[in-house]
Amino acid sequence: MKPAERKDQISKQDVAAFLSDNPSIFQQHPELLELISLSDSRGTASLIERQVAMLNERLRQHKSQHSQFVQVARENEQISDNFTHVICQMIGFTNLSEFATEFPKELRNKFEIDEVSFKTAQAVSRKPSDSNGYTETLRRLINNRAVCDNRWPSTIMNLFFSTDINSAALVPMRTNSSSETLGVLALGSRDPERYTNDLGTAHLDRLGLMSGICLARLQPSSV
Repeated sequence: MKPAERKDQISKQDVAAFLSDNPSIFQQHPELLELISLSDSRGTASLIERQVAMLNERLRQHKSQHSQFVQVARENEQISDNFTHVICQMIGFTNLSEFATEFPKELRNKFEIDEVSFKTAQAVSRKPSDSNGYTETLRRLINNRAVCDNRWPSTIMNLFFSTDINSAALVPMRTNSSSETLGVLALGSRDPERYTNDLGTAHLDRLGLMSGICLARLQPSSV
């Protein structure tokens, strides 16, 4: 590199460092703004025009983020309202037959789920395929948490669903987080992306708890 080029490069670096260390320099000397220009696709634009454009872009991004936050808040509010409705319905159930019929129907309608069913160990048929499917389901729910996936084995899918389901959430029905599983609630969707294994399960776990409490209340006593 020639000495003149090195001197010119160092000089630009010094100027850049000075401006970085003194961001208020243009407030102290506003006349400098009239002498500065930046090239863009329109030809030559003043620094003020470029700054205005950058501020407008940031404002657009902030508005977009705000809209996304509002949308998420509205969706969460709708989910909460739907849960409240379903829970109120469960409180009103007076027998197991009503629960078995109306509970899945309420979930399908409120949450637009393609197929909903639940199984208890007593209700699973004696066919080896069904009993094996239920055992495999319990094994996968060993952590007492709901599990979502779009690659469930056919033994599980055939046990809970009668239509073509491409993703499903399986939810243990319990009276508390450490109690025995009373049954398994299955939510199925034809959309393979609705119940993927990276989906949060807080709402589903809450649903499993509330439905488990209702199921325990309605099941005949073994005494």
